[in-house]
Amino acid sequence: MQKNFSKQQYLLLAGIIVAVVLTATLVLKNRNNQTAKPNNPIVKTILTQQTDKNTIIEVSGFVRGASRADVSPLVSGTIVKILKHEGETVKKGEVLAIIRNEQIDAQVAAASAGVSAFEKTLSDSKKYYNQLVDEARTNRDASPSDSADEAVQSAERARDLQIQGAKDQLIAAQGSASIASAGKNNFTLVAPFAGIITTVYSREGGFVNFSMPLVSLSTPSSLEIETYVSATNGKNIAVGNVANLQTSNGAPLSGIVTAIAAGSDAANFKTLVRIHLNNENNAIDLGDFLRGQIMVSRDGQAISIPRKAIISRGGDQVVFVLDENNVAKEQTLKTSTENNGLVEVTEGLSANQKIAVEGQQYLLNGSVTTPYESN
Repeated sequence: MQKNFSKQQYLLLAGIIVAVVLTATLVLKNRNNQTAKPNNPIVKTILTQQTDKNTIIEVSGFVRGASRADVSPLVSGTIVKILKHEGETVKKGEVLAIIRNEQIDAQVAAASAGVSAFEKTLSDSKKYYNQLVDEARTNRDASPSDSADEAVQSAERARDLQIQGAKDQLIAAQGSASIASAGKNNFTLVAPFAGIITTVYSREGGFVNFSMPLVSLSTPSSLEIETYVSATNGKNIAVGNVANLQTSNGAPLSGIVTAIAAGSDAANFKTLVRIHLNNENNAIDLGDFLRGQIMVSRDGQAISIPRKAIISRGGDQVVFVLDENNVAKEQTLKTSTENNGLVEVTEGLSANQKIAVEGQQYLLNGSVTTPYESN
């Protein structure tokens, strides 16, 4: 019995030894594989290229007249009638809309009532003070004396003063009534110049607020578009730059930059650019949408790279440049314009450098990579 037990122990010990040997063999093999085949980051690369001499800036906008205005009433009120609609041509001074406001009607009524009241006051004053003068004259004629003459003169002076005061009040009331009546004319909205109605912002029966645009008016000639570009692009554009545009159906059209805003909009950091359009062939109308490009000459040279190659590290824009041994190096950049996903680099890169465009977010300075070039 003792002999059988010793044999089982022997078999157990032998199994343990075999398991330890196999485990050690697998560990050593795995280490050898890792040493032979390092797990380097795989990145997609391209060679940097120098950009063209001209910078292309994309622009777009709706066709508008160079002379245009938003026409607003001078008071708030209900729109009784809109006489002109979008697309219609109007002459200068032509009525666009009629607006009713009960408040001004009440003011006119009150002013008219005031005039009537002061007219009656003037009439009553004349009768009353003329009567006092007649009484003084009758007393003087009955008993002539210096005091009687003075009483007549005093009555006449009092009459003249009271009548003049009543006249002044009447004149003031008549002026107020005239102003109120003239104010009613402000509710007849008229065209400030000849042109085409491009937009009507409300409808009959609606309410319009004081100085709120009701109608937009534009001249059909001297057409232009207003467009916004980035603040960086705005600094590169100059008055006189040529814009090559296209209509919605693909017809080509040219334009000239006529104005550039002095600064960018604080809300979106965009710069306003106005482009005068050459419409000799009458290819466009008010409201048409155009898109195209402005060609801007570059003073210096730049490198063009895909936007996706750039990553942010510590607030800086950087790319990873690979040397001949495919070791990655972090490179800080200075950039300018961007078009169609390509960014112009003014400092930090030169032509024919190998940079990572995919997988670079996993790289560090000194990383050894396994690169493959993009097509």
